[in-house]
Amino acid sequence: MATLLKQDNWYYSQFYCKDRSPQRKRIALKTKTKRTAQKIHKKLEDKYAQNLYDPWTGYDATKSTLPVSENSSIKEVLDYYVTQKSQEDWRSTTAKNTSYVLYSFGRYIGEDKCIQALKPDQINSFLNRDKYAYATKKTHKKKIVPFAKWCKKENLISYDFGKVKIYNNDKEQDNTINYLTEEEIEKLKNGIREKVAHDIEKGYQNAERNAYWLIDFIDWQRYSGMRISETLSLRPENINTETWEVTIGSDSFNTKSKAKQILPIGEVEPLKKLAKKLLENCSEGERLFKHKDRRRTSRTFKKYVRYALPEREDICVHSSRHTCCIHLLRSGVPIYTVQRWMRHASVKTTQNYADLLNMDISNQVGSAFA
Repeated sequence: MATLLKQDNWYYSQFYCKDRSPQRKRIALKTKTKRTAQKIHKKLEDKYAQNLYDPWTGYDATKSTLPVSENSSIKEVLDYYVTQKSQEDWRSTTAKNTSYVLYSFGRYIGEDKCIQALKPDQINSFLNRDKYAYATKKTHKKKIVPFAKWCKKENLISYDFGKVKIYNNDKEQDNTINYLTEEEIEKLKNGIREKVAHDIEKGYQNAERNAYWLIDFIDWQRYSGMRISETLSLRPENINTETWEVTIGSDSFNTKSKAKQILPIGEVEPLKKLAKKLLENCSEGERLFKHKDRRRTSRTFKKYVRYALPEREDICVHSSRHTCCIHLLRSGVPIYTVQRWMRHASVKTTQNYADLLNMDISNQVGSAFA
């Protein structure tokens, strides 16, 4: 009926039905503990056998009744919301970060209060605390407002959350899109070469296993614009060497949009050349960059940024994605093409980068009619 599988230390339940498409459907159990995985797997099997659960559609009859009401406390509603979203579509990192903000918000307004005490003014008060930067306020808003809208959808509250606003304390908004110039990228790569060579000579790093891989990683990021988790999850089977298409997402890894995405690199020579190099040194099933820990990679990257570019403390791995987007726009690539390459859900996101460049509209329109 169903098989308990383990991949990269994570457990999955795989269901099979010859009449369904696809015939095999893998469900992430979101645990690394075998005993916990066995319990969850057994529950899913039982519900599937009783036609109470369909892994292909996500239908679960046992969740049809909402266990919270308009008289529930804020903490009770938060617990249910976080649990449900974690099971439905949140990735583990999303669940951790979002729940941290939501529970902080709950403590701020009083988690023992009735859910009906939740009002737009309280959200505004939490979001606009002076100790947080404007970018952090925006991040918090993206996590709290969906929760409030969900509460309204479930008839737990009835307020208009269109009044939720964040303010910048009458200060000019800081540039939150941090990116690297071509000169800074070369300086960073040279800094890595210099530091690693010195460490190998002193015996601090191994000649066969060292941080030289970061150079290829940086180039891949700047050309592909992929997110760090997407890049570290790449395997040889994700790259079709006949069509030169990179498939982002797999049964064991979900993209931000929860759907598999395609990146065509056939005409992108620097990226295609790098892909060939990486494939030559990678076995089937092995990770392309041979690293999977996102946090460790981020810390290592930051270490070399501080060494080579001490004045750019604002730079992180994600800045290389910004760098790719900025470079494409600056080179005159149409904004909708850039949106598709970056895989932004909305062109409005891409427009933020274009606005940052303060493009000369007159020159572009003039060249079109020349």
